[in-house]
Amino acid sequence: MPPWFWIIVVISACCLFCWYISPERQNKPSKVQTVIAKTWIILRRFICFSGSAFGLFTLYILWGMAESIEYKLTGSIIIIFLSIFFAYVGIVGQGWYQYSINDDFRLYKKIKDKYGIRW
Repeated sequence: MPPWFWIIVVISACCLFCWYISPERQNKPSKVQTVIAKTWIILRRFICFSGSAFGLFTLYILWGMAESIEYKLTGSIIIIFLSIFFAYVGIVGQGWYQYSINDDFRLYKKIKDKYGIRW
């Protein structure tokens, strides 16, 4: 099969997945929906927290190097902000609007209420 076919299949599967577990759907979630949504959240949190921990490990390695202090401070600031962003996305997730924190928290509250997630 040509590569464009697989690209279309993957994009279609992702769109269907997002539609299936969307908290905007009005009906009560089925058991399968709840399991898939909770599995997705656990997987997202594992990946994001791993990314955040890797950032902190990189910070440890950066300060062990014999480079200039400006290099270390600049790298540290970037790494810390990326680690915080990874932790934020792991916990709250991303809303429909990319640059709106209020949208992130609104969607997070809907997901918590709909699927019974504690945090």
